[in-house]
Amino acid sequence: MSSNSFHDAHSNTYDRMASGCTRKVAEQFLSDLLPSITPSSYILDNACGTGIVTRLIKATHPSARIMCADLAAKVLEVLKGHVAENKWDSIETDVLDVRDLKTVKEETFTHVLTNFGFASTPDDLNGPTKAAAEMFRVLKKGGVCVITTWAERNFPPAMEAAAVTIRPDEKPYTWDIPGDWGRGSWLMRQLEDAGFGHAVQVRSVDSRIQAGSLEELVDNMLLFKDMFYKGYTDEEIARLPDILKEEVRKLPNFVEEAGFAGVNMVAWVGMAWKK
Repeated sequence: MSSNSFHDAHSNTYDRMASGCTRKVAEQFLSDLLPSITPSSYILDNACGTGIVTRLIKATHPSARIMCADLAAKVLEVLKGHVAENKWDSIETDVLDVRDLKTVKEETFTHVLTNFGFASTPDDLNGPTKAAAEMFRVLKKGGVCVITTWAERNFPPAMEAAAVTIRPDEKPYTWDIPGDWGRGSWLMRQLEDAGFGHAVQVRSVDSRIQAGSLEELVDNMLLFKDMFYKGYTDEEIARLPDILKEEVRKLPNFVEEAGFAGVNMVAWVGMAWKK
């Protein structure tokens, strides 16, 4: 439920901003999805972004029927480019809000997959409740719903520290989420209360933002500059890469080996079944 205007503005750099972290989580939940995807499945890639989940599904299930929905129309255009390039069929797209899948009838999909589109920003404190209820509504009986959220992002403290270095007298932007939104128990409660009851499982999985080098990783992180460094001068922006590299190195979850640099993160994967 993150801002559609933000994602529209970054539609062409969306995958670089993610630096592989959302893909790693999707790979894990797709590997143990039950019921598994079959030729008769009809999948909703909910808050699909540029189609990271759809691309993974199509790589192993080329005939899969998928509806890709997102509130940001421009990221859907990027997805359509992937569809055309790969000559995929059985894919539909629609501009829809996860909180109100208004054009979708009840009990439409066998799989409803929402990879980090559930509670990205606190723009609507009741948003997760609405979104979970919509996912329950459009899921067929016997189907599975998957929702992923972040437990630990781990990289924003480096962004904030860099801001303090440049502007020591100014409170930095912080990427906060309300209350217990980062807890697995919170995600479980959202699914339970949506109608899934006790047919819910929540587990933690490891992920990582990473790139081929620290320099590349920092370049990707600086794609968030209009969030963390809004209003900064050109001179201040020019100072950021060197400062941010040093702050990333200080992170306790920073890892660097030959050929890659990254920051380890933790996500929650919630699976729920409609009885």
